[in-house]
Amino acid sequence: MALLDFQTALGRLVRVPDGADPLRSLRLDAAERSCLQAMTQSSAYRFTVAVQRSWCVGRAKRAGQLTLSILPAATRRRLLDEWIDAGGGTSSFAAAETDALLNFVANRLPDPSHELTICRFEQATVRANEGAMTFTAPAPIVPAASPCVVRRGRHAGLAAFHAEPHQILAVPWDRKSLPPVLPEPKVIMLFGPGFEQLCRPASAGDMALWERLTAAVEVPTLWREGHRRDDVETLLRAGVVEYGD
Repeated sequence: MALLDFQTALGRLVRVPDGADPLRSLRLDAAERSCLQAMTQSSAYRFTVAVQRSWCVGRAKRAGQLTLSILPAATRRRLLDEWIDAGGGTSSFAAAETDALLNFVANRLPDPSHELTICRFEQATVRANEGAMTFTAPAPIVPAASPCVVRRGRHAGLAAFHAEPHQILAVPWDRKSLPPVLPEPKVIMLFGPGFEQLCRPASAGDMALWERLTAAVEVPTLWREGHRRDDVETLLRAGVVEYGD
């Protein structure tokens, strides 16, 4: 067995997601494969896996601290187990790990719910903070230039509050009961690295543009559809919208 294959096999055995074959595509003969599989029955191997999993769980808890803190203990454990089993908790880039984890959790929460609001709020805050460190407002749109393309900003986000925001955001610290979930959002907050406070209440024009930009769109198409140039320019300066390819 080549040394690289042996190292790859060991790494995969420790961090293999559920249901996957960690030894697939490796150049192993029957004896080598049998030896590696037998190793997984040893106490040393099980200890290594337990330590690795503990590290991953700890990293995930730090990444989604606000969201995870408001979930019932059983739900929190289940989601963390699913995240780690899917290969999560291994990234050394905190912002990327947080964004991926919170997206994973958000897709498994009721919509609407206060838990989902806090999850999206935390995710959007992390994105906007990360982007604000290097953000520079782009050049304005030049009408005479070749049609440019815009899309949602990579450091933008949105959180819909189905009650007064202060009631929801106080829960992780005050441990108060969450208020009833209103059928329609009370406030929708839009986040971008170029906003002075990183966020602001979303206008009807903001929401229409955000919902339209699920994929990149040529600017002339937005004009024809009735989107206002001022709305696009404002969100470009805030990093909620960015130029695409």
